[in-house]
Amino acid sequence: MKPGRSLLPPEDALERVAAAAARDPLAVDECRRRLLPLRRADLERGSDLELTLRTYYECGASVSQTAQALFLHRNSVRYRLDRVRILLGVDIDDPQVSAALLLAFAIDAAWRALAEQNHAAQRAQ
Repeated sequence: MKPGRSLLPPEDALERVAAAAARDPLAVDECRRRLLPLRRADLERGSDLELTLRTYYECGASVSQTAQALFLHRNSVRYRLDRVRILLGVDIDDPQVSAALLLAFAIDAAWRALAEQNHAAQRAQ
């Protein structure tokens, strides 16, 4: 790398990749498929598993920080994360799994933003 140049901050790189992938229906479907078990459980039980997992990753995979952020006891966070592991059938602390799930969250968010932009443009016409 040339002096004076730096890499994109990781969140910017993730947003760019997600924005590009959000235009690919196959990528969006894959992300939704990965997140579907959490979303179903949340709808059926009001369990906030998706929010818990997102917050867990945002807090650097710290149960204590996640508990503080969600105003929950650490044992409640552990219980939810165990449910996530069971529903997804993966080790959410494995770096490749974490990366795939973070990308799924980012692509889904980018797709929603894109859909909202398209909807707003249609309303404006």
